[in-house]
Amino acid sequence: MKNLKRLSAPWLNNKTTLFLAVFFVLFFTLPKQNLFAQTSLNIGTAPVSEKLTLQPGEKYEGEIVVWNLSERTTTYDIFVRGFRQIENQPGTAIMYTEEEEARALYSAAPWVTVSRQKVDLIPNRNEKIFYEINVPKDATKGEYTVIIALVSEDVQQQLGTTATFTSLSSGTPILVKVGQDFAENAELLQFDTDRDWYEEPNVKFLTRINNLGDTHITPIGEIVLTNIFDQEVGKIVFNENAQSILRDNSASYETLWDYGSFLSKDNKIILGPIKADLILMYRNFQPGFAPLTATTSFWIIPWKYILLLLLIIITTVVVLKMRKKKKEDQPRQLPK
Repeated sequence: MKNLKRLSAPWLNNKTTLFLAVFFVLFFTLPKQNLFAQTSLNIGTAPVSEKLTLQPGEKYEGEIVVWNLSERTTTYDIFVRGFRQIENQPGTAIMYTEEEEARALYSAAPWVTVSRQKVDLIPNRNEKIFYEINVPKDATKGEYTVIIALVSEDVQQQLGTTATFTSLSSGTPILVKVGQDFAENAELLQFDTDRDWYEEPNVKFLTRINNLGDTHITPIGEIVLTNIFDQEVGKIVFNENAQSILRDNSASYETLWDYGSFLSKDNKIILGPIKADLILMYRNFQPGFAPLTATTSFWIIPWKYILLLLLIIITTVVVLKMRKKKKEDQPRQLPK
C-alpha cells in the first residue's frame, strides 16, 4: 500500500472540519441499491431431468408432466433429439439440431418413442407425455443423451430454422448409461477469485473443471476460508445445486461468499489476507478417492472505513492544534 502523506490544512476552521466529517460519514455509509432482473418460463415440466442406468436389450417406460405457465393456450410440437451441454455451463442441456443429431455418436434419440407428436397446453391444466426407451441389444457401453423437448409453433413460424429454435426449447433431458464399470476422471483447471482484493467479505470464486472420464460427473465439496492467524472464518458449499458436467466437457462454476461482516460467528477477524482451500469429490464409486484440491488467496481491505478513520483522526488533530494555537496567540495579561 502507498504511504499516506501527512496533511496540513491551516485554512480549516471548526465549521469546515465538521462539514467534511459529516459528508464523509454519509458518503461511506449510505446503502447501495441492487437491481435484479426477473425472467419467466412458459412451460413447467416434471421431472426436470432423468438419469437412467440400462442394459443392452432393456426397455424403460416413463412419463413427463407438462403445464402451461402463460395465460393463453399454446400448441407445442414434441421433438426427440440428443442434447449437448452449453459450453462451460454445468447442468445445462441444449437440443441438437438436425445436422448435429445426424453425426452424434451418443444420442439415444433413435431408441425413444413418444405417445404424441404435439400437445395443446391450456392454462392451469396438466398434460402427460408417455415415452418408451428401447436399448438395442448390440448397444455399446457408454453414456447417451436424449431430450424430449417442446417448441411452440409460434416460435417455429417466427424463426423458421431448427438451428435457431433449439435454444428456445423446454423439456426433460435424460441421461442413459448403458453398461457398467465407467471411468470417472477429472482435472481442476482453475480455482481463483475474480479480484485480488475486496472492500468487504463479498467474494466470487471461479472454478473450472474438465471431465476426462466416459460418464457425467457431479463435483461437490466445500471451500474453507482462514484468516492471517490461520483461524477458520468461513466454510462455503461448492455446487450446492449439484450441477453435472457431461463427458468430454469442461464447466465453470461461480461460488459466492457474501458474509456481510468483518467478524465471524465466533468473533474471528475477517480482514487482511484470506486463504481459501477447495476440496472436491466427484466420483460415485469410491467418492473419497482422488479428490480435487486447490488453494488461492485474496485480501479484504475496507479502505473506505480506513480512510474515514484517518479523516476523523486528522480532523481531531487539526482542531486540537487550532485550539492550542488560538490559546497561544491570545495576549497575556501582565500582573498588576
